[in-house]
Amino acid sequence: MPIFFIESKNIVNDIAYITDKDDLNHVVKVLRKREGEVLNLCDGIYDYKAKILEISKDKIKVAIEEKVLNQREPQKDVFLFQCIIKNQKMDIIIQKATELGVKVLIPVISKRVVIDISEKEEKKIQRWQRIAKEAQKQCLRPYSPQIQRPIEIGRVKDFLDELDLLIIPYEKENKKTYLDINSNINRVGILIGPEGGFEEDEIEIFKDLQKVRIVSLGKRILRSETAAISVISIVMHLLGEM
Repeated sequence: MPIFFIESKNIVNDIAYITDKDDLNHVVKVLRKREGEVLNLCDGIYDYKAKILEISKDKIKVAIEEKVLNQREPQKDVFLFQCIIKNQKMDIIIQKATELGVKVLIPVISKRVVIDISEKEEKKIQRWQRIAKEAQKQCLRPYSPQIQRPIEIGRVKDFLDELDLLIIPYEKENKKTYLDINSNINRVGILIGPEGGFEEDEIEIFKDLQKVRIVSLGKRILRSETAAISVISIVMHLLGEM
């Protein structure tokens, strides 16, 4: 059964209200729920089992019957710095990054990025946030990633103060690996290149910086979206989050 997300302020004395228009439509027209039936709710902290008391045009009134602490959100923070790639592939990365537990997603502009979103940046961010929200609901996660405004690749290093480690997969690197990440690390950044990969001078920006680990993903060249999903999965596993 799907989980519907509500704000804590809409819960008072075990009575809650669903007011989101899309959720209202889903409950009434898709699930065809009626008064007396049960819904699953989440406010980001708790999961609730609730009985429908009243359905009106602009809200659904429910009574909370059970309350359980939500434990689906990762305890470790993963930041994905993703060089912007073509539309559908970028959508896939956002969807899968949400499912895998990424906390923050920062689109990155590098030399080989071929998509220019400067004139429609706001719409793009809104679209990406909507995709993340849909994926969040599907995977029953209490929060969706925060999607920030695009930055130039050189500015990724400005985030190092917030991170314990920044991992950069690079097809020309064959000496290092990410397999020694230990569970004491709490905040990890992952920088993924665009179609065509990084320019050598872009990698030089990060080569001698503390907290940066440039790694190989093996003998085969992976697509940007494959690399993103693979590295997030491995990092989450090594952090004990999968």
